[in-house]
Amino acid sequence: MLNGEKKLLTQPISLRLRAVKTARHKATKITLKIIFSVFFIFNSSLLVFGEEWKSPDSDTSLGHFPTKFAADLSHLFTQDNFSILCVGTMATAFDWGGFDPQNQLASRLVQLNAQPLFDFGNFYGEGWVEGGGALGSWALGALTNDLKLQQFGRDATETLIMSTVLVTGVKYAVNRTRPDGGSLSFPSGHSITAFCIAPVVQKYWGWEAGIPAYLLATVTTFARVEGYHHYLSDTIAGATLGIILGNAVVYSPKDVSVSVGLDQVDLKLTFN
Repeated sequence: MLNGEKKLLTQPISLRLRAVKTARHKATKITLKIIFSVFFIFNSSLLVFGEEWKSPDSDTSLGHFPTKFAADLSHLFTQDNFSILCVGTMATAFDWGGFDPQNQLASRLVQLNAQPLFDFGNFYGEGWVEGGGALGSWALGALTNDLKLQQFGRDATETLIMSTVLVTGVKYAVNRTRPDGGSLSFPSGHSITAFCIAPVVQKYWGWEAGIPAYLLATVTTFARVEGYHHYLSDTIAGATLGIILGNAVVYSPKDVSVSVGLDQVDLKLTFN
């Protein structure tokens, strides 16, 4: 009799807990879908209506590489990158102070039971994977005399070198403890690696390739959180810095031609 009464008492509680867990699970999936959608629409909209992009620097030789590298450092401080930096910094600070101490996102991602997807995300964000693809593209382009592929490989290699130098310096300067107890958590190296490639892919191959590139990079960021390697703020910072570096490498001035009347005024404006 006592056992029967205990079952009656505990059953409603277990059902309520299950309902709450189910609701949280659905809310997490909806939130992730919204994040994916907003991120993809924002980053692909610039090229959906644009013309095919061509690099303003056609010299893909190794001897010219340091010159381009130095020149692209000044492109870090464009207006577009400043906007991205502001949004990313605010999001990082908000998450660091408000959500990182509980780190609830990690446990919710674990409950999705999508380990193969997250394993691939971790693999995709490895430096040797992205670096091998970049150098391979550069070499293959040279062998096949494909200038566009050479330029893509060169720019992908450049942004990966930039990201490695930057993320290493910031990691040792901040020296944040990881959720799993390790060190050098901030920012996420996998995230900056995956995201610095995405703008380069998008510029050279259009939004058809840009959307998958950003998708894979986003999977990498969540994989780092799901495995308790990083807090969400670490990955947001890595993604922000990666996009800025990628944009700097493929930056080109925006030319606008304005004509007034017939053979009267021909004005060309260049916006840096």
